[in-house]
Amino acid sequence: MKYRLLLSFIFLLAIKNVAAQSTPSVVVSIKPIHSIVTTLMTGIAEPKLLLKSSNSAHTFHLKPSQVRMIANADLVIIISEDFESGLRKAIKNIENDSLFQITSLGTLNIHKSRSEILYSKEHEEHEEHEEHEEHEESIYDLHLWLDINNTKLIAKHISELLIKIDPINEDKYNNNFLELMLDLEELKIDLEKEIAPFLTRQFAVFSDTTQYFEKSMNFLRPIIITPYHGARLSIIRTLMAKEAMSDLSVSCLLYGQEAKPNQISVLLEGLSLKTFEIDIMGTKYPAGPDQYFNLMKRISSQLASCLK
Repeated sequence: MKYRLLLSFIFLLAIKNVAAQSTPSVVVSIKPIHSIVTTLMTGIAEPKLLLKSSNSAHTFHLKPSQVRMIANADLVIIISEDFESGLRKAIKNIENDSLFQITSLGTLNIHKSRSEILYSKEHEEHEEHEEHEEHEESIYDLHLWLDINNTKLIAKHISELLIKIDPINEDKYNNNFLELMLDLEELKIDLEKEIAPFLTRQFAVFSDTTQYFEKSMNFLRPIIITPYHGARLSIIRTLMAKEAMSDLSVSCLLYGQEAKPNQISVLLEGLSLKTFEIDIMGTKYPAGPDQYFNLMKRISSQLASCLK
């Protein structure tokens, strides 16, 4: 009898061990998408996050441990090799079935990058020449998680990929997906209520990073001071931005971590502006299922406060 009980105990341990090994190993590049995947995998496994620090997603370099993490993953999820450019070498060794580049999803609403400030005709030729010399940037804006409708489509596709590699947990993935959809819809409704009084008010952004949020929430197009992270704030751009903000009575300027204090000071000189530093990646929030929601609520509340 004792021998049978011992065999049964060993058999159960073996089953649990196999089940534990069968759960998929998923690696996600950035926090907002990792947050969504974490929710989808609740009760099954926890996805691994590559970019944990506040370093730029465009320029970070992989550590040996991260290279091994990617190599051993069943599924690696990134925005695009054009976005997480530090991953280009590593993803060449990943089989196509194990790599999901979000921009490959044809149903997404993907916007082109915007580079122009509201400026007068006499500056056009000079500005275009200057911009060409400064940077050869992707024609697409890839901050696409700031549109909740895009996030829903991304979540749907990732859920399908997870079921494909882990069919034994299909019911859990489906239930998690449905709960996530309800939460995302509630989030969208809450944000729309918060920013509804300010949709017709003009604001400015230091670099063009909030396009998906603006358009999905029906804001007026802002004044764009620099077209991308790290773009040089030239004298001409500074003068044109200040002129445009003055002419349109802009009272709100949003900027990210890429903006230097002296650049903001120059832009504020002679103008009455509220300023808010926004973090479109939500790097200050801990990774996990709440990260995406905290990020979106923070952007909404900051913009609403700035436009009051």
